[in-house]
Amino acid sequence: MISGPRGRARRIFCLAATLPLFLGLAGGAVAAPYLSVDLTTGAVLAENQSFDPWYPASITKLMTVYVTLSAIKAGEIRGDSGVVMTPEATREQPSKMGFKPGTVLTIDTALRIIMVKSANDVAYALAQRVGGSLEGFVARMNAATRSLGMINTRFANANGLPVPDQWTTARDYALLARTLLNDFPGYRDLYRTTALSLGGKIIQNHNNLLERYPGADGMKTGFICSSGFNVVATATRNGRQILTIVLGGKTARERDELAASLLEASFRTPATAASVTLDRLTPRGPVASTVADVRDLACPKPKHKKGAKAPPVSEDLGDGDDQPASYLVPRFKVMDPVPISLGGASDMPDPVEPAVVEAEAGKGAVAPLPLPKPTR
Repeated sequence: MISGPRGRARRIFCLAATLPLFLGLAGGAVAAPYLSVDLTTGAVLAENQSFDPWYPASITKLMTVYVTLSAIKAGEIRGDSGVVMTPEATREQPSKMGFKPGTVLTIDTALRIIMVKSANDVAYALAQRVGGSLEGFVARMNAATRSLGMINTRFANANGLPVPDQWTTARDYALLARTLLNDFPGYRDLYRTTALSLGGKIIQNHNNLLERYPGADGMKTGFICSSGFNVVATATRNGRQILTIVLGGKTARERDELAASLLEASFRTPATAASVTLDRLTPRGPVASTVADVRDLACPKPKHKKGAKAPPVSEDLGDGDDQPASYLVPRFKVMDPVPISLGGASDMPDPVEPAVVEAEAGKGAVAPLPLPKPTR
């Protein structure tokens, strides 16, 4: 049994050497794509099938943030511009806030909610506000993929709910994540917020790495049955920031363990040891021609008694004290929940229904529904 710092370093070396095999076994017949990049130099420190198409699930919302921040930068909207919860938005499937139609929040509040709660209803309403319609917003998303060089990405909605014609790659999302951090540095806190507070309720972030991997500071998780558990993660130590992307984890725990392992191995690897940068990365072998579907692995048919209710699939990793965790530590506090509120918009989309104007003026304020439990 190797112990101490020297043993730990050897363990990391062994982990880095066997990681592709481990991921392949964990993902069953489909090897999960992953990618680790040093954000200062662009050095690619670990890579596996990063050009294979994959369903993005809720990491889609990082592109929703990019399009929104680009609109703010262009002067089209402001952070305190109003977002109205439309009937179409409120009908979106969970994860959601459950606000009533007509509820108003600001762009800044909407951005915080979609990053922390991953609320599909709020993402839909935000897209309608920024793009004029969902279709207009999706057109902006796909235009952004072309400008960023995301050559193997296509979007059909703003929240990541299942649709067959929406896919991306680990390589493409590394380009997007790097651009978000570099072009909009004033918004980095969006990706590291661990919780929000609204009306006495605490809304916890699905990204457990923020409170279980020392140095983690972003960005977004995602899950649908067909994609498995995805994460775009960043961590900073000694002034060095590493970006890691894992797609297709069979469980939230597996995804987070793999991401933490990749981060740990990357911090131990000098950027100068890399032979290729993200901008020069090319496929090392055959690239899948169809989008992988891991539904049978991520959402297996429940083994429960006939008539019993199956437990919901959740992004919640839990403390998992009964399971070994190589690089995830017991949960620690990063920050207090960030308070948010409804209303407060300085300008509203035009035209605005009278009921919305009354709500903003405090005449018969529109109250949110009780927050649903955070299952996805």
